[in-house]
Amino acid sequence: MHSKPGNRLATAGNPALASHSVFTRSQEARRPEVPLSPPCPEACPHEEDGRARREAENGEHETAIAYPYGVIMALRHRTRTLSLCGVKPFAAATHGGGKSAAAETRPRAEVEEGDCVFRYRLPDPAHEGSLHANRLAEMLRRQLCNILEIAVPRMNGEDLAMDSFRFFAENKVYVLYPDKRLDTSRHDHAPLQGTPEKPAPLPGRNAACPESEGGEEGFAPHCQREDASSPAKEKSAGDAGYRSLENAALYEPRVEFIARQLASLLSVVELESGGRPVKVDAFRLRDLDDWTGPHASAPADVFQHAATRCQLHCVFCYNRGAPPTLRDSYGSADVRWEELSARLSRYRPRAGTGLFPTFGGPRELLAHPHALRLLREMRALTDAPFRLATNGAALDRETVAALAELDPVFLDLSLNSASPRRRAMLMGDPEPAKAIKALPMLAEAGIPFAVTIVAWPLPGLEEMLEDLRHTALYADAWKARMVQVNLPGFSRFFSPSRPFDTAKVWPEIVREAQRLRREVGCPVFVSPAMYEENLTRPVKNRAEVIGTVPGSPAARAGLAAGDLITAVNGVGVSSRPQARDLLSRLEEGDVGEFSLRVKRGGKEVEIAGHTHDYAYPYDPQTAVHLGAVFMGSGFRASHLDKVQTAIQARGALRPLLLTSALVRPTLEQLLRERPLSLPEGCSLSLGVPENRYFGGNIILGDLLVVEDFVAFIREFEARHGARPDLALIPSSPFHLSGWGRDLTGRPYVEIERRTGVAVELLRCETIWE
Repeated sequence: MHSKPGNRLATAGNPALASHSVFTRSQEARRPEVPLSPPCPEACPHEEDGRARREAENGEHETAIAYPYGVIMALRHRTRTLSLCGVKPFAAATHGGGKSAAAETRPRAEVEEGDCVFRYRLPDPAHEGSLHANRLAEMLRRQLCNILEIAVPRMNGEDLAMDSFRFFAENKVYVLYPDKRLDTSRHDHAPLQGTPEKPAPLPGRNAACPESEGGEEGFAPHCQREDASSPAKEKSAGDAGYRSLENAALYEPRVEFIARQLASLLSVVELESGGRPVKVDAFRLRDLDDWTGPHASAPADVFQHAATRCQLHCVFCYNRGAPPTLRDSYGSADVRWEELSARLSRYRPRAGTGLFPTFGGPRELLAHPHALRLLREMRALTDAPFRLATNGAALDRETVAALAELDPVFLDLSLNSASPRRRAMLMGDPEPAKAIKALPMLAEAGIPFAVTIVAWPLPGLEEMLEDLRHTALYADAWKARMVQVNLPGFSRFFSPSRPFDTAKVWPEIVREAQRLRREVGCPVFVSPAMYEENLTRPVKNRAEVIGTVPGSPAARAGLAAGDLITAVNGVGVSSRPQARDLLSRLEEGDVGEFSLRVKRGGKEVEIAGHTHDYAYPYDPQTAVHLGAVFMGSGFRASHLDKVQTAIQARGALRPLLLTSALVRPTLEQLLRERPLSLPEGCSLSLGVPENRYFGGNIILGDLLVVEDFVAFIREFEARHGARPDLALIPSSPFHLSGWGRDLTGRPYVEIERRTGVAVELLRCETIWE
C-alpha cells in the first residue's frame, strides 16, 4: 500500500490532457522484483513461450498499462543550476518545476549573443504568377491574401467576406482571387477567407508542376509544397542552415506570412545599402523572445526537436511520403545544440510556453548525440514525466541507468518482434538483440514501459501472427505495462502497389489480439481501437473493460477484462467517456476509497478498492483511470449538442456532417438513440470523405486534408443536384498547430471559399487511440 500527499500540482499534458496527484518515492522503492534467470533474448522467444505462458498464467509477473497517448504532467520540487551553450548560466526550478524569477525575466541582451538563428529563404514572386498587370495592385492583392490566410476580418461581431479591393484614389476594383468571386448568395452566413480557387503556388511549391491528370480540379498531391528534404532533390550548399517555410506554414504561419509579404514588396521596390542596391533573398527572426507562446505545454514539445534522425530503416516507417510540412525543418540530420539551448532557455513549464515547434515528423530521440544531455537539462526545468518513444536500438545498460536517474520516465518501446531475426528483417536493426535485452533491464531499473508491435505481415500473415503472440508473451514476462498492437497502414506514397490485403490482414490481427488477452497479464490494446469495436461489438461506446493493470487500484479491487462498468461511486454510467471521466476524477481527488458496479456474466457485481493501493509497474504519474483499460476513448454525446446548436444558429436546411469511416458507426448509433431537434424542413446528411491525399489504406479522419473535404463536397453536390448550405467538420484534422491548418499547411477556411459552402468546425478532442 502506498500513500500520496494531499497537495496536488499538475499542468496540461500533450497530446491528451489529464491531471494526476504528485507521488514520489525512491528508486529503490520503485524497483520491482524480476526473475533471476530471464528468458534468453538472443534466442528466438518462440523457444521460451512455454515458460513465459506459465509465468503469465501463474501470476509470477505483475504487469501494467499506461494510457497510450495521455502524457501525465506532474510537477515536483527540484533545484539545479543550468548552463546553456551560448547562454549565460541561470538558476532553474525553485518552485513547482518552474524557473526562478531571474530566469523568467532574464535580460534579452543576455541571450541574444550565441543564440541559434532562425533563417528563411524568400520565395520568388515570379513563380507565383500574377493576376493583375498593375504591379502595385498585384503587390497589394498578394498582401491582402496573405493576411486573410492567418486572420479573419470582423464587423459588429460577425466574420466578413472579402473578395476584392480598390485604391482610395481609383474606382477600379481588383479581385483578390482568380477565376471567380466568393459566392455568398447560397447561404445567409458570409463565408470566411481562404486561398484562391486554383491557388497560386505558395512559397516552396513547384509552380511548373501541372495539375494531376484526371484528378479533382485543384487536387495535385504531387504538386504540394516542395520537399526540401526529399532524397530526390539535393539541397544546395547555400541552403545550409535555412529553415523550411513549409514547416513554418503549419506551426507558425506568421513566418510564412512575413516571407510572402517581403517577396511581394520586393517585386516593386529595391533595397539599398550605402546608396547601392542590394539583393535580398532571405531573412532571419530578430529576437526569438518575440516568438514564444503557448507552444510547449509538455517536455516532449521541447525534446522532440532532437528527434531528427533514426539509426534504423523500418519497412513500415510512417515518415515515408509524409507531407513536406512534417519533414525535417531544415536539411541537417542533426539539430544544432544552439537551437536546443535556445528552446530550453525560453521554456516556461509553469506557464506552458516556449518557442514555436519545427520538429515535423519526429524520429528517434535517443539517436541524437546530445539526447541524454538534453533530457538532464529538461529535468532541471520541470519534474513532469518524460514520455519517450524509442525503437530501443540505443537502450544499453548505461543508457537505461541514465534514464532511471531522470525519474519519472515512461518509454513507448517499438520492439515489433522479440525474435532477433524478425526484428532485423522488419527494422533493419544490425543489433536486434540489444533492444530485446533492454526489457529486463528496464524492469530491473523500475522504468515503466509499453511495447508497441506494428503487425506487418512480412513475409506472410501466418508468421506475423505467430510472432505477434510470442512477442506479447515475452513483453508480458518482463512486466510491460501494455502491449499495443498497431494495425499496419500504408499511404499511396509508400508503394506503387498494395503490400497486403487490408480486408484480410486487419481482422486476423484483431482476433489474435483478443486471444492474447486470455493468455497474458498485461492489457493488449489494438490501435486504432474503433476498428476493433466496429468489427466485433454490435453496440458501440460502452464502458467495457478490455484489461486492467496488474498492481493497479482497479486490478486490486477485482475489476477484470470483460466487465461492463455501470456505476462509479454510485453515479450511473451510460458511456465509455463518462466512465473514464469519473475514474479520472477519482485519481485527481482525495477520496481514497472507491466502489464500482459492473455487469459480469449477466450478473451485477459490486467491487471496492482504494486509489492509493498500487505497485509497479502501475504509477499514477504515468497511468490513468486507476488502471482500467478500455477500447479507446469513445465518442462524447455532447458533440451532438454542438451539431444541433450549429445547425439551429445557421438556420441550415441542408447541413452535411462529415466524419470518418471509423467514427461513423458510433455516430449513427447515437443519432438513432437521441435524434437531434432540427429546424422544420431540415435534412441532415452524413458523409465520409475519402482520404485521397494519403490514399493507401489510411482511414483515420484526423489525417484528412483540405483537398479531401473539397473533393467530397463537390461530389456530393454533383450526386444530389443541390449544394449543402452548411458543412460540419470535426476540428481534429486541423488541431495540430492551433492555426486551423491541415497536415499540408492549408487553412480550413479554404474549404468554404472554394466550395461556396459555409463551414463550421466542431471543436472536439483528437481521438489518439
